[in-house]
Amino acid sequence: MLSNCIKYAEKVEESKQVGRVKNLLANQATEFIPTYYAVLYYGKSYEGKLLKPSEYRKRWNRQEVLKTHNFISNKLRKCFGDIHFQWFLNRHSEYKDEEGNSKRGSFHSDLYISEISNDAIQQPSNALLDLMLYARQRGTSINIEKIGIEKAKILLLEMCIRQAKWVGVHKNSLFIEEVPIEEFHQTFHYGMKDICEMDDFNSIVDWKNSSFYRPTSTTNGEN
Repeated sequence: MLSNCIKYAEKVEESKQVGRVKNLLANQATEFIPTYYAVLYYGKSYEGKLLKPSEYRKRWNRQEVLKTHNFISNKLRKCFGDIHFQWFLNRHSEYKDEEGNSKRGSFHSDLYISEISNDAIQQPSNALLDLMLYARQRGTSINIEKIGIEKAKILLLEMCIRQAKWVGVHKNSLFIEEVPIEEFHQTFHYGMKDICEMDDFNSIVDWKNSSFYRPTSTTNGEN
């Protein structure tokens, strides 16, 4: 009985510690004026076709997902300059294979992006100009004066992220929206919904590609 009480007390204390770290990360993110929330799904090829089994299996490999995060992060900075983002790796629901065995779902990514300055759009970088040219070549032209600069930012963000071969052009591979600042904490905590224990931070948070420092209590895991 005593051992059960001790284990319960330890679980309660760990839950409190997890909550404190989540709040710490959310508070750090708000320092960068979070503006956009995106969910990236990796179930199709770049052109939206079915994946070969060997390629589809990579969607269960955390290191492969991190490569996609790194590629997109570099593209975002080249296009939009000094912006900040936070990455989380979450899994789809478990499923049963043909033999009835329960299997963990593949990864998808939650991405939070800071405000993009008007100057980044009105005085575009070479990378953003190249992206606009590529979009026109594929039949998508953005008339900023017609749609407004804020909507243009969303469309250009989407085009930039879709350059990743794991995202591509399939309409269901990317969801992105502008998040009002008053709704950010709720939205941000959703990306951390699967973090229940302290060890979960090092499997779900992509520290390397995110714009916050690592709390010392979570640094015993992967670099």
